[in-house]
Amino acid sequence: MVKRWLPLLGAALIGVSQGAWALVMNVTLDYDQDRDHVATQSAFNELAARIGKSLGQPVRLVMTQNTERVGEEVRQGGYDILLAPAQIVGLAMRHGYVPVARTEAEARIVLVTDKSSGVRTFEQAKGHSVALPNPESLVSYMVKGELNAQGLSIGGYFGPVTYVNRYGAVLYALDIGQAEIGAVKEGPAKDWLVRHPGALVIKAYDPVPLAGVVVSGKLDEAMRDKVGRAFVGLGADMAGRLAKSGMGAFDQADSADFTKVSTRGFYTPEVLPGATIVTAEQARRLMAQGVPLYDVRPDSHYREGHIKGARHVPYEINSPKEPDYDDSVDKFNLAKLPQDKGAPMIFQCNGAECWYSYKAARYMLKRGYKQVYWFRTGLPAWKAAGYPVE
Repeated sequence: MVKRWLPLLGAALIGVSQGAWALVMNVTLDYDQDRDHVATQSAFNELAARIGKSLGQPVRLVMTQNTERVGEEVRQGGYDILLAPAQIVGLAMRHGYVPVARTEAEARIVLVTDKSSGVRTFEQAKGHSVALPNPESLVSYMVKGELNAQGLSIGGYFGPVTYVNRYGAVLYALDIGQAEIGAVKEGPAKDWLVRHPGALVIKAYDPVPLAGVVVSGKLDEAMRDKVGRAFVGLGADMAGRLAKSGMGAFDQADSADFTKVSTRGFYTPEVLPGATIVTAEQARRLMAQGVPLYDVRPDSHYREGHIKGARHVPYEINSPKEPDYDDSVDKFNLAKLPQDKGAPMIFQCNGAECWYSYKAARYMLKRGYKQVYWFRTGLPAWKAAGYPVE
């Protein structure tokens, strides 16, 4: 019996050594793309076949529209290749995936309103009702992220918030008076504006890639390059078929193409009213003048390395990492901080994506402290400047 299995085992090992195993490619569609349409499925099946042919290796296609499930797989490194909307690409980058291609098509997200709302500017939209597509969609992700960058939230800035599953339903919600503001992609908005004289765009955000391709960091660099070239070289016929599914042709890409979308909603706000945001150089000068710098990270982070001269007062986060939160559930030892509310102080942690220093600075502002400095870029920027670390 053992002898009978040895040739089969040997053949299997030879197949593996020749790269015969299938790479798993997930295609995640946004909520304005019809995953179940026969033409869509046919186009992406053909795409997988062409990518596999270019790589000289089988590619197994997995299609989905459940971004939460995709996110779980991404965190576990479950895919070799991922073709997905830009916000999923950004998530994948934070879990070891490497961008290799992006759609030539871009997405510009806009906020629109009908003349009946009386709203004519973004500032006037505060407190008015808003409709958005599925919370996991590119549109809702970018609106949330852009507001987050300004220290705002969707629920805190607008009035009643309505989420609908499909993009088209956002404009329908405006038509029937269910909402006064709608968040959509620019293309559908243009058609809607033509049909509604007096309606207008009250906010247009910078465009981002519609979608991108990332490859698992577990694959070697040569394979990653081959995947990127395969997508860029698909040809006009395949690009035309993909355009009908909302994607189209691809260009080469790297992490810089997705920097903005990967940080929006994940990084801390870019503003903090009442505080002064400082650079590494400014923080160094303030420290030289005797202003204390507080490292508010957990003990383990501080022990691994910290700014020379930093005082360690951990801020314990129990609240959500978003602009709207209740800091009464957090913990911060004020006994280790100046009691004089006019005393200057600097707060720092692990960089723009780290919420400890943002929350610590805001905690002190809320309690009446007047000279709060927030070193948003924190330890990474300090190291990059070549300043001393202990």
